[in-house]
Amino acid sequence: MNNNQNLAEAIDLLFNPASLQAAIQIEDETDCDVTAGLDWGLAIPALLQNPGMFGRMTQLRVSLNRELRLLLKEWNLGIAEKTAVEVAQKCLIQRLQLPQPVALSALQDILKQDELYNVEEFISNRDLLKSLLSIVLLASDWEEIAVSAAKSVQEQIIYQVGINQISA
Repeated sequence: MNNNQNLAEAIDLLFNPASLQAAIQIEDETDCDVTAGLDWGLAIPALLQNPGMFGRMTQLRVSLNRELRLLLKEWNLGIAEKTAVEVAQKCLIQRLQLPQPVALSALQDILKQDELYNVEEFISNRDLLKSLLSIVLLASDWEEIAVSAAKSVQEQIIYQVGINQISA
């Protein structure tokens, strides 16, 4: 993006509490959800006025989702992987919709880096994405992911024992 002013305005529209409140008011008045597609929160209608920024944010979100899936796959969670990915993606969406201040700063910095947004579908710098995930997702999110994965394994074991009636 060549115009840093447009970039700053779009970032402000995405994360500024006043923009979020305005979008909430629009939803209340229309009695519907005005977001669509990849959900970046309630600021999407204003961001549609800046297609370049919307494209960057979409590419970043898709890249973060992909990196999260790849990371969990690398951890070899077996039968718990699917559940872990589902919970992790839910946590990521929540954190991207209302990021913590430190995450907001990191997201803004990433969105300003022109070299990351090439013609590729994903941001290819996995180390950068892993670093961003460690900032965006909180310790409580990772704990929720771990607990859900453990519960998934527990349920599978209990199910298998019940079906096979293991005898001593």
